[in-house]
Amino acid sequence: MPDGGKTRGRALTLECAACTDIGLVRSRNEDSLWSDAERGWLLLADGMGGHSSGDLAAALAVHYVLNNLLVAVEKNGKKTDYSRVLAESVVEANAAIRGAGKQSDADCSMGSTFVGAVLSPGEMTYVSVGDSRLYLLRDGALTQLSRDHTLVQEFVDAGHLTTEMAQNHPYRGLLTRGLGVHDEVQPDTGICALHPGDRLLLCTDGLTDMVDEHEIARLLGMPARAIDVAGSLIEAANSAGGRDNVSVIVAWFDE
Repeated sequence: MPDGGKTRGRALTLECAACTDIGLVRSRNEDSLWSDAERGWLLLADGMGGHSSGDLAAALAVHYVLNNLLVAVEKNGKKTDYSRVLAESVVEANAAIRGAGKQSDADCSMGSTFVGAVLSPGEMTYVSVGDSRLYLLRDGALTQLSRDHTLVQEFVDAGHLTTEMAQNHPYRGLLTRGLGVHDEVQPDTGICALHPGDRLLLCTDGLTDMVDEHEIARLLGMPARAIDVAGSLIEAANSAGGRDNVSVIVAWFDE
């Protein structure tokens, strides 16, 4: 896994960095991530806590999406429909994780979240399942582009909970969608225009459960290299208690 890099286009440079840490409580790291500055591909998965072989599920998710992207680009080049490829890859990953769980042990339950993005100057295509998040920092304002697939988020959407109440709800980690959970999965996809100065963050709930969005925005906006920004986010999560594995990918285009 590349931990940081740059690639130059005509006038823009994509700077990105990926960092993961076991945290201060867990005995193993069940996250998996990949960043490719040359292609603008950012992939992150969080093996679901409480499920056996969560680390394998996360690795399978990243593997399937990465492999399908490589095949699609080799076949279609610049005509690649990234939204379709990302969605279909997640569906395939779900089937692979379900199959792996059944083959390894009749009682084995494997699960993972997933968030991925394909970046080019001016545009980003993304996909998400679960509660790993994609954020956009623009002009100092942090916006969550992905939607949490959790029971608590459904309560918020229905007006039964406020966003503030949801942040500390005891069931905030209970997923309604995830890879390997059900035979079928419906990923969310989207396309977002990118502006000069935008910064992007993909992260697991090991960050968002420990660090509030105000502090995430401050750290993501620091005038520093991507690898240092990513490291600062990891450090913030651990300083707040590090109750879970924490993984982040940060990226932006520089002149």
